[in-house]
Amino acid sequence: MNESVQTWPSDKGYSWDFLKKFRIEAARSVHGWQAIRGLIEKSRQAIIPRIRECQDLERQWEERLRPLCGDQTILDWRKFRPLRLNREEDWSDWLAWLLETSATGNLAESLFGRHMDCQIETFISPTVDREVPVDDRRADIVITWNTKQNADIEVKVWDPHFEKTFETAEKLHKTTPDSDWNDFILIPATSQQSWNEVAQAHAERETIKVETILWEDVVRGLRKCLWHGHESVFWRAWAWAFCSTIEAEILCLERLDKLQRPGPNQIQMVLRWLDVLNLNCANQYE
Repeated sequence: MNESVQTWPSDKGYSWDFLKKFRIEAARSVHGWQAIRGLIEKSRQAIIPRIRECQDLERQWEERLRPLCGDQTILDWRKFRPLRLNREEDWSDWLAWLLETSATGNLAESLFGRHMDCQIETFISPTVDREVPVDDRRADIVITWNTKQNADIEVKVWDPHFEKTFETAEKLHKTTPDSDWNDFILIPATSQQSWNEVAQAHAERETIKVETILWEDVVRGLRKCLWHGHESVFWRAWAWAFCSTIEAEILCLERLDKLQRPGPNQIQMVLRWLDVLNLNCANQYE
């Protein structure tokens, strides 16, 4: 297919609105199991078109990624792990390598571009350092871009303690006071509220503004790179492995055929898969 006419899987903005048509029935005071069975059946009927849409998107991804062994979501990443995953440092190592070795800068641009006023060339093959010591702290990832701007990323997977984030960033800034710094924290969506509380408590630090990146953003950035296929096959192979591992281990996305019966859990899982497979705001990447 000609690259100029390739498109992303469509983005339709998913929500719970499609359930409203039978919500009124749940509010009625009806006794007996018949009403419950009827509600379950209506739930099943409502979700079937979404399941079919999700399966269609999976087929599109299977075709696009066939050179990289196809759809790796069918693998059980809890049994096969190409790298260690039990420490947050392992996730940081993997992400740092992908950022540093990118020949296009597309992954970094998708994560940081909206926060930085620079050209795409800025993000190509930057210098990336891990576990950078600053006094009694260590910065997870420190990036020096081609424009000599700097960025630091605090990487969180399970650790809910965010109090040191601002202090670490402040100390980093002092190591190169003439540089233009951008500070980021990478967290699961489930940690968003806890992080917001910490960030609010440090709102008085006018010189330090830490922007939030979610692991869902990393997945979408990786899938963007995989869809266009402009990176080397070697890079894409590791990116696809990383992407699939994030989806399984951090986002806890389950395959639809593993869900036992229709219900709220299945509906929620279908909507989450559609959000990932459609890449969200796909029109930005055509």
